[in-house]
Amino acid sequence: MRSELVQTLVFLAGVAERAGVTPVLFGTGVLELRGIGDFRATDLDVILGVEEARAMAAAAGIDPGEESGNDRFRSRVHVHLSGAPLVIDVMADMSIRTSEGWLLYELAEIDGVEAVGRRFRAASLGDLRRFYRLAGRDKDAAKIAALDAAMA
Repeated sequence: MRSELVQTLVFLAGVAERAGVTPVLFGTGVLELRGIGDFRATDLDVILGVEEARAMAAAAGIDPGEESGNDRFRSRVHVHLSGAPLVIDVMADMSIRTSEGWLLYELAEIDGVEAVGRRFRAASLGDLRRFYRLAGRDKDAAKIAALDAAMA
């Protein structure tokens, strides 16, 4: 595992422990940790509940802010934790804009992944595939194909 990801996971574990929360890893970081495709995370995405995200922000000494997002995604709390090689992007109550309107994205299944001598909670491969399909971004086509192959 590359050193940037190792250091970022260690940092995340420390902040989560101080906050008393157990985050769920999400996104490209999970693909990289599981060796699916040749993806390298440029940040580490984490999903938590609203109060847990606020606790993470407090443990890191930053203001959690309010709802934020863009035309595709929004979160009730959205925290960028710095201090590790990769920015940790904490999202709480994340919604995705679909053709039917805003959809609260909820994980159906949480798996575990072993890394840096710890067990981290992580979004299931099925949940990641569902997220990338809902997001509908061109850049996610390769991730969907890699997930389809891994799940076959």
